[in-house]
Amino acid sequence: MSASWLARFNAGSIDPSLWLLTLVAVLFGTSFVYSVAYNLWFHPLRKVPGPLFAKIFNQYMVPSTLRLRRAQRLEKLHREYGPVVRVAPNEVSIADWKVYREIYSTKANAKTDEFYAPASFLDHENIFSMRNKAQHAARRKMQSQPYSQQAVLQNEALIADKAEILVRRMMNAAKGSASGVTADVYPLCGLFSLEVILKCAFNRDYGESLDGDSLTFCKAMDQSQTVLPIHGFFHFIDHKSGVYVPGSIGWGFKQFNTWVSMTAALCKDFQQHESAFDKTHKFMVTPLLVNKDEFLGRQLTQDEIVEEAMGIAFAGSGTTSTTLCYLLYSLSRPEGQSIHERLQRELQGVRETLREVQDLPLLNAVINETMRLYPAIVSTLPRILHEPLNVGDFVLPRGTIVGMQNYIHQRDPSLFPDPNKFVPDRWMAGSDRQKEMNAALTPFSLGPRNCIGQNLARAELYLATAHIFKRLHLTLDPRMTDKDMELEDRFNSAPVGRKLLLTVRVINND
Repeated sequence: MSASWLARFNAGSIDPSLWLLTLVAVLFGTSFVYSVAYNLWFHPLRKVPGPLFAKIFNQYMVPSTLRLRRAQRLEKLHREYGPVVRVAPNEVSIADWKVYREIYSTKANAKTDEFYAPASFLDHENIFSMRNKAQHAARRKMQSQPYSQQAVLQNEALIADKAEILVRRMMNAAKGSASGVTADVYPLCGLFSLEVILKCAFNRDYGESLDGDSLTFCKAMDQSQTVLPIHGFFHFIDHKSGVYVPGSIGWGFKQFNTWVSMTAALCKDFQQHESAFDKTHKFMVTPLLVNKDEFLGRQLTQDEIVEEAMGIAFAGSGTTSTTLCYLLYSLSRPEGQSIHERLQRELQGVRETLREVQDLPLLNAVINETMRLYPAIVSTLPRILHEPLNVGDFVLPRGTIVGMQNYIHQRDPSLFPDPNKFVPDRWMAGSDRQKEMNAALTPFSLGPRNCIGQNLARAELYLATAHIFKRLHLTLDPRMTDKDMELEDRFNSAPVGRKLLLTVRVINND
C-alpha cells in the first residue's frame, strides 16, 4: 500500500467503503489462490488423477448430477483416468470391484451428511438417511421382521396375484392400443411393484383399474424424484416453498405433496383398522406403529411413521419396477429373442411358485444380467474413510470421501467381456470366474447398510418374470429407440423415455 494512497485515505479523499471492498477482494483472492495451490500441490490426494477443475472445486460433478447423467460422466472419467479418479478436492470415485466390500462392509465407513441428510423426505430421519450407526441399527432391528424370508413366503400368494394382474394388464393394454398388439408396459411395471408394496406394507388394494389411486400414487412418487436433488443442493427450497417455483420444478413439488398426503392417509387407515389384527407383523407398517425405537427410547411419532412409510414405498417400488422393465426390454429386443425362447422352454411344466422357480438356472442368469447391466440403484453411495485405504497405487487417507457405483464396477471389462452387452449365459454354471462375478454384483449393497427389502425384491422378480414369460411372447416395438432406454441417474435409475412399447402375443400352452 503506497504512502500517497494512505495519505489520500487519511485526508478523506478515498471513500472508506471502496477501501473495504478492496480489502475483501484481496482477502478473497488470497484465500482462493491458497486453496487452489493447496488442492493442486499439497493436498494428500494430489497424486490421484482427475480433471483439473475437479481438483479445485467441490461443485465439479454438480452439472452432471442436475442433468441426471452423473453415472455416465463418471464412467467416462474412469475410462480416461483409470480405476481411481479424483472428482472433488477431497472425494475419490473408485471403479475396482475388489474394494467394494472393504468400503461398504468390512470397515463400515461413515455416511456423508451432504448426500444423506437431504434423503429425508419430511426432515425426519429414515432408515436410509440415518448417519448415526447406533440409530440406524436400532431402526433396522425395529422393523426387520416383515422383510425376512419367512414373511416374504407368507406374502407369496399376494405377490403372485399382482403378477397375474400385470399379465392381464399387458394383454388388455395391447388389445386397447391403436395397433391392437402393442402395449406400453413401463407404467404397468411401476404399478406392479408399487401395488405389491402397498399390499405388503399397508394391506391396501386399490383395485385392478388403471384409473385408480394406485396410478395417482405411482405418478406422484415418480415425478417427485426429479425434484428431490434440488432440495439437496438448495436447502431453502422444500416441499412447501417448492410449489411456488414455476414450471416443471413447481409441478414436481406438487406431486411430492400428493405423495406425502396419500402416504399419510394409508398410515392412518392402517392404524385404525389393521394394526391390532397383525399379530405376526406380516405388514411392513406394523412395527412402525407398535414397536419402540430403542435408540430414541420411545415409539415413533405420526410424522416419523409417515417418513419411514414414504421410504418403504420409494425404495420398494421404483427399484424393482426398473429392473423388471429392463428385463422385459432386453428379452424383447431382436438379439434377446433366443434367450426369450429358451426361458419359455425352461418355464414349461414348472409351477409359478418361489419353490419351483428360484433355482431355475436361466431365470437366475437373466435376472443377474439385468441387475448387472441396468442397476436400479445407479447413484454413488459416498462414505468417509475412518482409516487409510489402499487402492491400487494409491493410499487414500483417513477422512477422504470415497464412493463406488454399480453402473461402473459391474461393467468391468476384465471380469465381464463385452460389458455393455446383455449376455445372461455368462452367469450359467461352468464359468471359471463365477466367484468373482458374484462378488462384483452388488445390486443390494453389502454389510450393515445393505437393502433391507432384498428378499421381497427377488421374490417379485422371480414371480413376475415366470408369470409373464410362461404366458406371453414379447417383441420390441420398432418405434422404440436406444435413446428411450438410456439410464437416467436420479439415485434410482429409470429409462429416459419413460416408456417401453412391446408387441404382446399370448402363447398357446395347450
